[in-house]
Amino acid sequence: MTGICERAFRIGGAGVLTVVLGILGLVAGCGQELPVELPGMPEIPGITGPKVTEEEQIRAVLDDVHRGMQARKVYKVLAHVSRLYTDAEGRDYNGMQAYLSDLFKIYKEIQITRVQPQVFVEGTHARAVETFGTRAEPFNADSHPPMNLQGQMNVYLEKTGDAWQIVEWGRML
Repeated sequence: MTGICERAFRIGGAGVLTVVLGILGLVAGCGQELPVELPGMPEIPGITGPKVTEEEQIRAVLDDVHRGMQARKVYKVLAHVSRLYTDAEGRDYNGMQAYLSDLFKIYKEIQITRVQPQVFVEGTHARAVETFGTRAEPFNADSHPPMNLQGQMNVYLEKTGDAWQIVEWGRML
């Protein structure tokens, strides 16, 4: 394979080499790993490296939700929430959006400490057990108390297409 890259570079320079690497990338994107290691090319999970497991995909979703909560970004959290979302508090997707907006208006700083979640996958459905501690300082301490919570929650997810989305958050029973 190195011979192909060297010949392509000699014939057409970097442009042809880029095309060759692009074709190899397309082949890799069709469910096969890249057949060779190319020096200086970073590992891209699922393309040039091993496939990303369903559990790893779910953990990545939950990590992004965690970052969105700490950054107080409604859109970053909702990007991983299904339009079919419901929870025991009676919230749907729009209710979750309103809840997060209110929460971020009340609290100026949110710190969440988490343990790597346990993830259980069954086909296109999954449950993740989140163990966490949350501290938050309000903008106005006279109107709202500081938040200090610890606990566990079940996060239920469903795979739609290639993406895992949260369909329900629920407290542990």
